[in-house]
This record gives sequence, structure tokens and C-alpha cells, in this order.
Amino acid sequence: MTSNDGDAPPFLTFISVTDGSLLGHYYYPKDQDGMEQPVWDRDTGWFYQNVPGARNRIDVFDPHKLPNPIKSFPVECKGGVLDLTLSGLAAGPNGRLMTACGSVGGLSIDARTGKIGKTVPKVGDADEVWYDPGTNRYYFAHSADEDTAGSSAPAGAVGVVDATTEEFLYEIPFKGGGVHSVAVNSTNKHIFVPVNGKGIFVVAPGK
Repeated sequence: MTSNDGDAPPFLTFISVTDGSLLGHYYYPKDQDGMEQPVWDRDTGWFYQNVPGARNRIDVFDPHKLPNPIKSFPVECKGGVLDLTLSGLAAGPNGRLMTACGSVGGLSIDARTGKIGKTVPKVGDADEVWYDPGTNRYYFAHSADEDTAGSSAPAGAVGVVDATTEEFLYEIPFKGGGVHSVAVNSTNKHIFVPVNGKGIFVVAPGK
């Protein structure tokens, strides 16, 4: 599943991983203000699409019942940089999804029922959330300045959260704006963080 959030209207495209064939599209209303991070969950076999805006929700797609969503999980979420609501989304352990809920922080959600779980403070205004099974941790990429977003922020950080307890552990600070993406190699546990105008930083465990 790919998301074209900059088009009018924004839409999703479903592609077969077996032969690359087009399986279908799903179009959102023209007034939908973009879309945020999607994810596929191995446990449920479903795709999840973060849909911010007046009706904050996560749309759920079954690849065997395309193209319409099979359900939607409403998420009450307000505030944040540029009034950002729902943003990052990752599939974690124990049947949980982890999203970023504006300035509130992380928010865990049951991947099958949409039931809201625990709130994780100190990782608010994150643009991307990553789950690494090698460390069993979530990583939240965000600006370190609550009043400034994106490349104009003076600094950024990656917040680290225990995926089992859903408790904040620590954060890794970076000088420079544009800290909104993060990826982790589950084999060597290296953390990759692009920083605007500076390149891609690589953080090694224990360094």
C-alpha cells in the first residue's frame, strides 16, 4: 500500500507483492488535508492508514477485501506543532499499534479493536514512529522546540520508548532542524536519523 497524500484528492494504491500488479485505489474526499504514516501489521495482516484532520482516525484495510476500509478507529487528538494531530504509526508487539498524538505524546491502540491504551509523554509532535523488534523499542523522531516545526527548528531529538511497558526511556538529541524521520537496523541496532542540512546521523548502541 502506498499513500499519495499530496494529490487532490489524496489516495491510496494497492499493489501485489507477488507480481507487481495493480490491485486498486482508494480515494479520500478532496478536502482531506493530507495523510500521515501508514503501516502493515504482520499479526493481523491488515494495512493501517493514519488520517489526520477534523475526523482523526486510523482507517483499516484488509488486502483480501479491497479497496474500501473494513473499519476505522476514531482517535481523539488535538494540538501540537502546526496543529498537527495524528502523525506517526508503527506496529509493535502484543497486538498494539503506536501512534503520535500531537503534543500529547505517543498513544497505543489495540490493532484489532481500536481500543485506546496508554499515553506516552515526552515524545509529542513526532512526525514518524519506528518499531525495532531487535531492541523491542519504539523510536519517535520529533522537533525539540515545541513552538517550531520541521527544518526551521533549532534542534531535534529521537525519543526512545520501551515497547513492552510503553514507558519513556530516554531521548537522543540532535543539533539542527528537520528531525522527522528515523530508522533502526534490527541486526546491529544502529539508529539512522536524517538532519536537515547536515546529513544522516548514525547512532551506535552504547555510543
